[in-house]
Order: sequence, then structure tokens, then C-alpha cells
Amino acid sequence: TSLFATCSDGCGWAGAVIAPFAFGSFGVPLKTTVKVEVDPLVMQTYKTLVCFATCWLVIFMGEEVRWTPWGIVSGLFWVPGAACGIYGIRNAGLAIAVGTWASIIVLTSFLWGIVIFKEQVRSFSGACGAFLLLIAGLIGMSRYSKPVHSQTQPRKFVEDDESSTESSDEESAENLLRMATKRKSLKRLGSGVTTEKGPIITGPIITPLEVEQPLLKSASKSNLSQAKDLANKDRIVFCRGRIAATRRQLGIVGAVINGVWGANNLIPLHYAAQEGFGGASYLISYASGALIVNIFMWVFYFVYYVYDKRCSMRDAYESMPSFYVKELGGAGLMAGLLYSMGNFASIMAVSYLGQGVGYSFCQTSILVSGLWGIFFFKEITGRETIIKWLLSATVTVIGIIWLSYEHQSGSPAH
Repeated sequence: TSLFATCSDGCGWAGAVIAPFAFGSFGVPLKTTVKVEVDPLVMQTYKTLVCFATCWLVIFMGEEVRWTPWGIVSGLFWVPGAACGIYGIRNAGLAIAVGTWASIIVLTSFLWGIVIFKEQVRSFSGACGAFLLLIAGLIGMSRYSKPVHSQTQPRKFVEDDESSTESSDEESAENLLRMATKRKSLKRLGSGVTTEKGPIITGPIITPLEVEQPLLKSASKSNLSQAKDLANKDRIVFCRGRIAATRRQLGIVGAVINGVWGANNLIPLHYAAQEGFGGASYLISYASGALIVNIFMWVFYFVYYVYDKRCSMRDAYESMPSFYVKELGGAGLMAGLLYSMGNFASIMAVSYLGQGVGYSFCQTSILVSGLWGIFFFKEITGRETIIKWLLSATVTVIGIIWLSYEHQSGSPAH
């Protein structure tokens, strides 16, 4: 007999409490290895392998080995979406990435659970009010998770007259290298004043990690290549140079994709429930389906390299992303274990509380990731910003408690 045979809403609430701590912490190992340039699918593969290896533990809890194709559908949502989420964490930061996709996941979970699956609530208007309060808090937390920069810090810009030639090429190159290293941008500048030596810019310093072309031209030939390399590490160009985006901007895009696409990974659970799957019994199907999708994504990578490079299979294989087992193996294992714990807990939450309440409650992981970002990674600095983030977090918790109250016990089909 399964240990979960007598489970009720209590199991769902236990999962809803555990999941935020696991989901909010699994990105910590990923963030600590950010200096290693690795393909996001590599880190996702570590997570998938650990998820598959641990899913069989439910056998020792009395669950039978059963499988449903709906697990593959869950994998189609989870693997690509989570890979984009990893890219978001490594480039935009743990707090802002989790904050972004958590806000979107709450929206999609609410729409699926209340509007489409018709999960019962005490009051539809009350649930909508709780949902709006929850979204407002999540938006505030995401907003105040952004890095803080000085707003009045003076900057000296490139001089407009001939006096700019007085500085040597070497000094200009050193200034460029310093700017590229510090990841500053001169693309958009605020108002300023002009002195005899040129304009002094006093407007806000912009976050985008770009270095302007006029400065690149002023660098000496010996350092020009190095300066461009430092600048281009933080800028990615598309459409033959017509569109450029910084790593942080693309990281936020990755988080959005995870929220829009990856958020649907437990939607198939509702259809699998009609076949008698739910809670722990769905975990094997979920992990197996994710592994199948992950393998097909690597096959797609391989075919792409063969086609793009017009090379032999051996050359294409050698061009595939490295797994960096020595550098990333431990971090990948820890991230996978934490995520597997959160995934099991979230499946229990959705099975017994429903998509709208269960999965929405799991997104309080933004609280945990935000605390990691503030106190460990120092992603959020400044007393005023931290206070505003904590106030937004309080609003989020109130919204979650309100939404939980509106949930009518026993509404979802287990």
C-alpha cells in the first residue's frame, strides 16, 4: 500500500511549503558557477539526470511502477523552459530571474486552474482580488531586485573638440578596458554641464553592458582587440548587427520564456489524473518524459552542428558543448537534488490543491531566492531598496494567504 493512499489537502499544503524553499535555492549552485561559460542545456541535463535517478525512490514508498505518455508532454514544457530559466539565473541574477518567471507562472496557473479547469473557490471575486494583490507584490519584488547604481555619479565623456587628442592612445585604451571590465554603458546619457575640458555627464548610469564605437576607435592597436573582446562578452548581436542586447536583457528574456512556456509543465498532470495518476504516482512518468525530451534536444544540437558547420560527425561531436564535469558536476548534482525535491513537492501541491492555488503558492520561492540574492550574492544593495523589496514581499505573502483562504477544499480531482 502506498504511503500516499490516505493523503488529503494536508499533503498538498506540506508540498506547497517545501517547494518554495527548494525552488528558491536550486539556482544558488548555478549562480556560483557563473564564471564557467557553459551551455544552459548542460546544466539542465544535470538536473534532468538527477530528477530521473531520484524518481524511483517512490517505489520504496509503496508506489507501483506505472507510466503515462503525459510525462513526455510535461518534459516538452519543462526541459526547454528550465534551460531558458538557467540562462536567466546565470545572466540576469537569481533574484530578478526567479522574480520574473514566478510572476508569470502565477498568472498562467491562475488562468489554467480557475478559468479552464474550473477549480472551485469560495468567491471568484475574492480569488481575483487575492490574485491581483499577489501579482502586485511579485512585481514589486522583481522591480526592487534590480541592481542599484548611483544616480548622480559624474562621468567624463569623450571630448568634442580637438583637445581630446592630447591624451595618448595607451591611456584611451586603458580607459576603454576599464569601462568594459566594469560593465558600464555610455549609449544613453542624462543631462550634464560643459566645462573647458569637455562635457561632464551627471545623468543616470545605465546598466546595459555595452561600450560605444567612438571609444573603441580611440584605443591603441595593441589593446583594441582585447578591449573588443571584453566588451563583446557582455553584448550579443543578432540580425547581422542590426539588433544588440546585453546578457542581462537576454537573461530576463530567458526568465520570461520559462514563465510562459515552462510554467505549463504540470498542466498534463490534470489529464493524467483521468488515468489514475496523481501525486507521487506521476513522478516516474514526469522524470522519464523529461529525460526523453532532453535526449532529443541533444540530438537536435548534434544535427544542427553537422548542418551548420558542414562537417563530419566527428567534428560535429567535438564542437558540442562541454559538460565540465570537474567544474560543474557538484553544482549540477546539488541543483538537481534541490529541484527534484521541489518538483516532487509541487506535484503534491498541484494534485491536492489544484493548479490555481497549489502551483501559485509554490511561487513564493521568490522570497527565498530574493533573500539569497540580498545576503549571499549581494544582488540587491542599498537600505531603501532592500526595505522596498521586503515590503513587496509582505504584500506577496498576504496575497498568498488570501488566495489560500479562497481555495475550497477537495475541489481538484486527485
